[in-house]
Amino acid sequence: MSRVTDELESGSPAVDAMQGRRRTWPSLLLVAVFVAGFVLVSSVVVVRGRLLDAGLYSEALASTDAYDRVYTEVLADPEFAELTEQLLGGLDRDELDPTQVRALATSALRLSVPPSTLRGGTETFIRAVLAYLRGDSARLDADVDVSEVLRRIDESGVAWVHTRLATAKDGVATSVESYRDAVDSFADRIAAGTLPDTIPVLGGTSFDPLQVLDVIYDRLGPNLDPRLREQIRAAVLSGDERDALIDATTQLIAGHAADATTDLRASLEDRRDLDVVTEVADRAGRSRAAIVGQLNSVRDAASWLGPPTAAAGVALMSGAVAGIAWLNRRQLRRAGFLLAAAAIASGFTIVAVWAIVSSLAGAPLAPATGTGPGSWNLPTGLRSLLADIESALSDEIAQTFGRLAFVPIAAGAALAAGIAAAPRLRLRSPVRATAVGTVAALVVGLAAWLVPERVASDETQACNGHPELCDRPYDEVVYAATHNSMSSPDVVFIWPEHDGDIRSQLDQGIRALLIDTHHWTPLVSDEQLAAADPYLPTGVAERTFDALGPLREGRDGAYLCHNECALGAIPLLDALRTIREFLGENPDEVVTLIIQDAITPAETADAFTRAGLDRYVHEHAQGAPWATLGELIDRGERLAVFAEAGGPPPGWYHQAFESIQETPYRFEEPDDFTCAPNRGDPEATLFLLNHWVQRVAPDRADAVDVNGHDAIVDRARECRGERGLLPNYIAVNFYSIGGLSDAVATLNGLE
Repeated sequence: MSRVTDELESGSPAVDAMQGRRRTWPSLLLVAVFVAGFVLVSSVVVVRGRLLDAGLYSEALASTDAYDRVYTEVLADPEFAELTEQLLGGLDRDELDPTQVRALATSALRLSVPPSTLRGGTETFIRAVLAYLRGDSARLDADVDVSEVLRRIDESGVAWVHTRLATAKDGVATSVESYRDAVDSFADRIAAGTLPDTIPVLGGTSFDPLQVLDVIYDRLGPNLDPRLREQIRAAVLSGDERDALIDATTQLIAGHAADATTDLRASLEDRRDLDVVTEVADRAGRSRAAIVGQLNSVRDAASWLGPPTAAAGVALMSGAVAGIAWLNRRQLRRAGFLLAAAAIASGFTIVAVWAIVSSLAGAPLAPATGTGPGSWNLPTGLRSLLADIESALSDEIAQTFGRLAFVPIAAGAALAAGIAAAPRLRLRSPVRATAVGTVAALVVGLAAWLVPERVASDETQACNGHPELCDRPYDEVVYAATHNSMSSPDVVFIWPEHDGDIRSQLDQGIRALLIDTHHWTPLVSDEQLAAADPYLPTGVAERTFDALGPLREGRDGAYLCHNECALGAIPLLDALRTIREFLGENPDEVVTLIIQDAITPAETADAFTRAGLDRYVHEHAQGAPWATLGELIDRGERLAVFAEAGGPPPGWYHQAFESIQETPYRFEEPDDFTCAPNRGDPEATLFLLNHWVQRVAPDRADAVDVNGHDAIVDRARECRGERGLLPNYIAVNFYSIGGLSDAVATLNGLE
């Protein structure tokens, strides 16, 4: 009896084995407790860390090109024709050439609903809904501010008409009387809200330009805006009555833009905010209360999956680990294997949970993406977009579950393998064996969690909108560029060269801005004005000089303008702040400034500092290889600056023609385009393609011709053959006309 007692007290192998068998079921129960705790923690991670995180939805929207497809697929859908009409100033869309009309309308819609406004409104809505579901907000406040859209309706209407008429054919009149009749008919159609197929022009014998002006002025009436009057006069005196009539439509469509704004305000019940939940409920044929009720169900469920639940899960896991260790304190290897089993079982349980959840959830957006009974009967384009977003969200959630499953399985396998391999490593001590296995489990588990996250991050990064560009050096990328980027209707007195301002250009994919810096010096004579631009006829210069009035006086400071700031200027500081705001809101975009500088480098550097833009500049060592776009983005150096006259210092103020070579830039006809060398070091690795027609008045009809996808791609490839470089910057007038963005994508090998 005493010997048995001694053996029990001594912890012999036989006793340990017997006690181990007795502890098997309690240990397995603790394994189940560990699994339950892990499931609780994982549920909180999925719900709080992913489903209620705005980043998940931002990633899905980005991966599906959602914002761009709103213009090309959703607003282009016939079921949105009425809304699109309102956004285009209340004018019917001429369907004679549907493909071209769709392209032009898409560009104009980007002015009325800028991508930044669309993105900002969407993100505001997502954040508001998620805050409500998380319980951070007591009420659902998902209104979106649409005041910017209402403000821009007149701009988009004008841009739509001007770009559409640029493609219209000439309607030749052979007498002043027939021209007057044609102008009246043209104006009547515009006033009625439709776009003519032809534009009246005078043919045959030359006529006195003043007669043409009288015809146009008579039609427009005595209340013509003085600035518009001078713009029309300048076009006619330059021999371009076609462009004069296009400019005249600015006043003719004003009433339609006002009516469209009124209609939209009425649909919003005279509010500046759009209640998205109510709009969705109306479209679905349900009440707002029903939609909110569904959200409340989700909110109630989410309330159970917060920090307290995660803490309970951690407590269960910790208690299970402690219990297994204590029960098997005399057999640490056995304890280690049990913990490995708990981890592996947790991973496979998460797989099972995902299978059950996905089966029960089905397709949550089925009413929005489907057709027939029970669906919301949304337009085709919107259904397709929502279906792709749902698929992207499902993939993201599946990846999260996959990582949650893989980490414990990998860690458990590593722990078991480490313990099993310990004897071969001559680690006979159970303590050392368990320690080795634990370290292996931690390393593998951490790697299993972090490596997929890093891979996913790399896959989703989009440099200038495309992941494919991230690994390309700066000088091997093609960028959409605008000539005289500051020349928009809100700035330039006559003859703007673009329909959108600098922010609109950046929002629509322009990544290189050709700007001119000047001091606003006094304008003392029409001869000085004529000398500033050799294309400006003397008669136009005389009349324009008289019309400028107080603008002829000089002003302090630095401005963006072309030659004479009296004709239209914007303070340099304001423009730089606009660029800084864009870079701040778009962290994966690289922008270039090519400055025709008539102010000192010190003044420019001071303006960059005051605008807060100096934090983004990149300094490139002459002759060194260029960094990739991904490297520039990672460093935060996302602005390359070149100056035509000045140069360093500062180091980031690069001398343009040491780094850039270019083509000529004065072409009076599209047929005059060449690839001949102009300014710049012939060994420079950057290449600027000047791709616009230079006339007295910038002509949208020319832009329709030269800004087409094929015209740009063919010339760029021709110049590559002649010069040995693919152009990096494709600079155009009227960037919103034609296929500049598509051409750049083609040249970058993205299409």
